Amino acid sequence: MKENKYTISDVANHLGVSRSTVSKAINNAPGVSPEVRKKILTFVEEVGYSPNTLARGLSKGRINIIALIVGDARNPFYSDLSFYIQKALNENGYMVMVFNTEYEEKREVEFINLTERFNFAGLILISAQSSDLKNVLKELKVPVVLVNRTFDDFNGDAVFLDNFQGGYMAAMHLMELGHKRIGFVAGHITSSSVKQRLNGYLQVLKNYYLPHSENDIRMGDLKMETGYNIAKDIIKDLKNQPSAFVLANDITALGFMQCCKENDVNIPEMISIVSFDDIVYASLKDIELTTVSQHVQEMGEQAARLMLKKLDDSSSKSEIIVIEPNLIIRNTTGPFKSDRFANSKFR
Repeated sequence: MKENKYTISDVANHLGVSRSTVSKAINNAPGVSPEVRKKILTFVEEVGYSPNTLARGLSKGRINIIALIVGDARNPFYSDLSFYIQKALNENGYMVMVFNTEYEEKREVEFINLTERFNFAGLILISAQSSDLKNVLKELKVPVVLVNRTFDDFNGDAVFLDNFQGGYMAAMHLMELGHKRIGFVAGHITSSSVKQRLNGYLQVLKNYYLPHSENDIRMGDLKMETGYNIAKDIIKDLKNQPSAFVLANDITALGFMQCCKENDVNIPEMISIVSFDDIVYASLKDIELTTVSQHVQEMGEQAARLMLKKLDDSSSKSEIIVIEPNLIIRNTTGPFKSDRFANSKFR
């Protein structure tokens, strides 16, 4: 086999196929017909093409690594989403490096700048913390895909849940169970997804003339300890609180539930909760959380597809993909009961 300095683009151009098709054939991934796979493998053998990920990228001045920036790598939603993105990109010859911001905007900007400094092939940004980032992203010379967030005037590729519909769906479920006063536990209000979920919730209150006060909306971040601390504050005056809550994500809900359990607040008998994400723990027997699914596998695979499309053709038209939410009803929601504190220490 003779040595040659062919790149993946050279192989793709010579055979009249896309770079992703070449990668799939070489990595024995699905999505390539037997005839095309044979043609590609025969050609790369003849010309001595070596599918070395780093070498391929460096030959064009960039390494074939995608930067993946997440808010909290400990959150099962982010880890599952990262898994599906990484799996799809690996199958197409790209490696992924994950950066964890811990929801800090400063770190987010630092990691975005690293993408350019170290010549990454592209950037996938999950749950961007601030709309101010759009100006930073505009300066990048690599493909960018936003996941689970968007900006009003962002013209690039993005995939996210219909968060307004999700918030509406969650609040509507509680209203249909007879709850008249429904609260909301939010994350960062600068986050587009949280803002849209909140707006969906508020729309239900408006449509059905449900009472609420500013105190019914609790602000914080999206961490477990936040859910715990908010529940602790609510329990201090439980009889004068909403009978149900929409929480911005499952991790916050788990903290909320833990505090309720420690203080003998029975869910859903005394208080009902709905959250977002449908993480792997949500269906466990002792949790059985009612939640809005984000279809994490579809979201991850679509994000990878958008990135691969831009890597194949940087001039390709940008896409906005909106994923429809799905309410999964389990055991943390139940009918409103006017006597819900009758046999408790809160009566």
